[in-house]
Amino acid sequence: MAAIAAVAALCGAVAPAIAHHSFAAYDMSRTLATDGTLKEFRWGAPHSSMVLIYLEKGKAKEMSIISGSPLMFAKQGLTPRDFKRGEKVKVTYHPNTGGQPGGAMASVTLASGKSFSDTEAARVGGN
Repeated sequence: MAAIAAVAALCGAVAPAIAHHSFAAYDMSRTLATDGTLKEFRWGAPHSSMVLIYLEKGKAKEMSIISGSPLMFAKQGLTPRDFKRGEKVKVTYHPNTGGQPGGAMASVTLASGKSFSDTEAARVGGN
C-alpha cells in the first residue's frame, strides 16, 4: 500500500511539471521575426523573458517574449550581463495563438553578435 501511495505522489508531482512546459499558447508551426530595442530582460527560472519595443506602422509598441531557462542561456555562453537595456536585438519567435504581440522565443541575436537558440521550443515543434 505504501508503494502505491509513493507512486501516486510521484505522478502528482510530475503532472504539473509536464503541464508547465506546454507550448499550447504559441503557434509552434509558425516563426515570425522582428528587430527592436530591449526594454527589459528577466533572467529567472523556470523561464526567462524579455520585453521588446518594436515598430508597427511607425508606432512604438511592446511585446513580451518568453524564453528558455537561465541554464539554457548559460550552456550557450550567455550571462545576464549580455542583455543590456536599450540594446538593439533581432528576435525570431513563435507567435501567441490569441493574436496578441509576442510569443515563445526561437532565437535572439544581440548587438554584440552573441546569439541564442531555444532548443527546447525547437524540440517541441518549432522551426
